[in-house]
Amino acid sequence: MAPTAEPSSRPPQWRPRTGPPPGLKNLGNTCYLNSVLQCLASTPPLATFCLASRHSNQCKKVFPNRDNDCALCVLERQIARLLRADAGALDSPAKVIRCMPLFAEHFRWGRQEDAHEFLRYVVDACHTADLRMRKGLRAAAASGNCGEDVRGQGVCLVMRETFGGALLSQVKCLECKGESNKTDEIMDISLDLPGSSSVADALSRFFHPETLDGANKYCCESCKKLTSARKQMFMLRAPKVLVIQLKRFEGINGGKINRNIEFKEALDLSDCMYNKNQDPHPVYNLFGCIVHSGLSSESGHYYAYVKDVAIDQWFCCNDSHVSLSSSQNVLSEKLNLSAPMELAYQAPHLVRPRRYLW
Repeated sequence: MAPTAEPSSRPPQWRPRTGPPPGLKNLGNTCYLNSVLQCLASTPPLATFCLASRHSNQCKKVFPNRDNDCALCVLERQIARLLRADAGALDSPAKVIRCMPLFAEHFRWGRQEDAHEFLRYVVDACHTADLRMRKGLRAAAASGNCGEDVRGQGVCLVMRETFGGALLSQVKCLECKGESNKTDEIMDISLDLPGSSSVADALSRFFHPETLDGANKYCCESCKKLTSARKQMFMLRAPKVLVIQLKRFEGINGGKINRNIEFKEALDLSDCMYNKNQDPHPVYNLFGCIVHSGLSSESGHYYAYVKDVAIDQWFCCNDSHVSLSSSQNVLSEKLNLSAPMELAYQAPHLVRPRRYLW
């Protein structure tokens, strides 16, 4: 459905750039952070939201007496600056680093950190900032302490709108056929790698049914006894942008799984859906990939691949150095000791954010 607002009142639209994205300075073991920022800036729904300054504009009005920016204000301005920069420019993540306690209190400047862990903290912190602003907006509207330009506006929970999905964990008694269902909201999927040679294989194992039997029988409330049961995970609601973490690090002090894990540019989750007749089917296209080169999470180097979908061109973002790449280069990372850690897929048919996002 087309927006009812006049074209002049629409927020700025994200447009894939037709040249290389700006590089990001490495300010001392900040490659993990730079890689995450490059992928976030290449995420279309989030990029559009940040260009419109939707959050920071509202945040100032809802919390006029607050001196410091919140986590989402910081991220929004950083991403908007990356998107507005000239092709081939060089930017700095200094503001994000100075505000690191807003995202992850235990992260320290100059220390190598885990890219996936940082991404999770960023998403969680920004989602919390949105929830806080929604609560503040409601309180201000109820007390009459906000202007007409703020009253009646909704708050877009952009992280949930972009990355949010839901898993359904189902246990089915094999005697009475009764079902117990539990829903969990997700922002990504983490895949175990032992026994898998590809992302498709790891996903199949993740959603494969498990039989609860023997010493692991299920306590069925209907049968009022221990019974054999089938336990299975389903995708209940597919996210607009699917982030997959490949769990290459084994435990806190464990080593790294450098084994080749094959992945493709297209990913179909139809077989994983709880509703098999869902339309449209959740078919995803790869647009971002974070790679780790090294032997442990506390050492080595991170870099990212991002795709300019307008010209079907991949770029390798290695801190300040950005170069042309190709899908062949991205997919061949599975053959190197530089192992992909994070994959970002977008579902073209599912990317329909609320009207005020576009």
